[in-house]
Amino acid sequence: MLAAALLFGGAGCVSFGSKTVQGPMGVFRSNDKGETWQQANTFPTTKGVSSLAGVKVYKLFTDPSDPNAIYLGSRGQGLYYSYNRGESWQKVESLGNRFIYSVAVDPKDKCTIYVTDGAEIVKTTDCSRTWKRVYTEQRGERIVGVAVDYGSSNMIFTALSSGQLLRSTNSGDSWRAIKTFNTGVQYITADPFTPNRIYVAGLNSGLIRTDNGGDTWIPLTTSLQNFANSLDFYRLIFHPTEKDALYWISKYGILFSKDAGQTWNAMQLLSPPGSVNIYSFAIGSKNPKEMYYVGTVFGEKGASRSTFYKSVDGGSNWVTKKMPTNTVPVTLLTHPDDNNILFMGFTIPDEK
Repeated sequence: MLAAALLFGGAGCVSFGSKTVQGPMGVFRSNDKGETWQQANTFPTTKGVSSLAGVKVYKLFTDPSDPNAIYLGSRGQGLYYSYNRGESWQKVESLGNRFIYSVAVDPKDKCTIYVTDGAEIVKTTDCSRTWKRVYTEQRGERIVGVAVDYGSSNMIFTALSSGQLLRSTNSGDSWRAIKTFNTGVQYITADPFTPNRIYVAGLNSGLIRTDNGGDTWIPLTTSLQNFANSLDFYRLIFHPTEKDALYWISKYGILFSKDAGQTWNAMQLLSPPGSVNIYSFAIGSKNPKEMYYVGTVFGEKGASRSTFYKSVDGGSNWVTKKMPTNTVPVTLLTHPDDNNILFMGFTIPDEK
């Protein structure tokens, strides 16, 4: 997880040697497959139109049933959502200025959403109008994420940083511990193609999955260990159309699997293995041969430089494109129905 690698924060300013660089954060959108970018930060308020350019993005989340809906989890500035492809945003005021680690939308009911700020899980059943607390962590552990099963939306999973995994079979009304991992947990997600399949990424310990809703677990780490620093995990991305196809983003680079994580192979990138940090990777929703990633290199005092890479032939060849801002890209999405549209979220590190 990004939070394990970088302590982002600050006031929107980082230093590159003797130069001070400022740039907008928030969300940028491309309507031409990454050739050009525009800010998608319009934020109407009762006092007039504001902007999300000062919002530090942690991650962007999608709605499985609404291709135009996007949720923005911020680093200590609350939860935002857009129902119009990022044309404008609204803030969930009732949740305040929390750090939003995870957003999970019920795949069968777009108005039912689970959100965690690391200390509790809250739930709405009326499209963010009202929220109720469904789980509170009282032992000082951090809730790293929440996932809704794609086969049964009553089955909800959450993981704690300590390694404990919890399951609810009644939409969050009650919870039961079902597994404790030997290492801490960084990430949890549900497979959009296979009901009852959940993936969990451990803290520098690889990947594990269940195919039966958490009753038994299958380790998926052996093949990952063939690649240096691949257990230093950043992202897990599903192929948009191909069942069992995964992409594991780590300090090594990008690995792909066609058998639900049993075996892994390295993608041939323009950046050598381990040379850049990749927090943003996406695949064309309608044309999976179109792939995108951003490599970031960090220097002294939080300084960073990022490069946007694009492939139109499934990763055989890559070209570089100009970035729209000097801040740090941490999340990248393609629009599910329009292959031309990309969304990229940005944040900024603390100056040290």
